[in-house]
Amino acid sequence: TPLALAVWFMDDGSKLGTGVRIATNNFTLQEVQFLCVVLYKKYNLIATVHSGGNNKGFVLYIQKKSVPLFISIVKPYMVPSLYYKLGIQI
Repeated sequence: TPLALAVWFMDDGSKLGTGVRIATNNFTLQEVQFLCVVLYKKYNLIATVHSGGNNKGFVLYIQKKSVPLFISIVKPYMVPSLYYKLGIQI
């Protein structure tokens, strides 16, 4: 749900370059790929799998062109003090 996505992002998400990422380091590659498919099918978000680092699993990366849509989905449920994670100044 949008609420669950917002909570997950507030806990394990951050801005990364022109996109945003959600730490999924303990998920398998197949699980992160599945999450990318679900985010696309359910919310039309374009997400890809990135390396979490050497032997640090994988992270879910939401691409630049999907960031405005992602923000519109999660911002209504976010604590304003965490808007900085989206690159939003309050």
